[in-house]
Amino acid sequence: MSELAKNNKTVTVKMLKKYLKEKYPNRQTAQIYLKVLENFDENELVPDLILENLLLDEQDFRVDA
Repeated sequence: MSELAKNNKTVTVKMLKKYLKEKYPNRQTAQIYLKVLENFDENELVPDLILENLLLDEQDFRVDA
């Protein structure tokens, strides 16, 4: 489903799952999206629409060295 990630070039399903579990402020929304993400491979890029719906972008996942 990576063809659905036209703008997202770096955020994988695994990264988003971790973010939803540890940092996303709305627990109910996080639980819904965690369930949805079960349909994707861990290393697959997250579809743009999911990131947009969660009001997230690649900058939310940056790790400053």
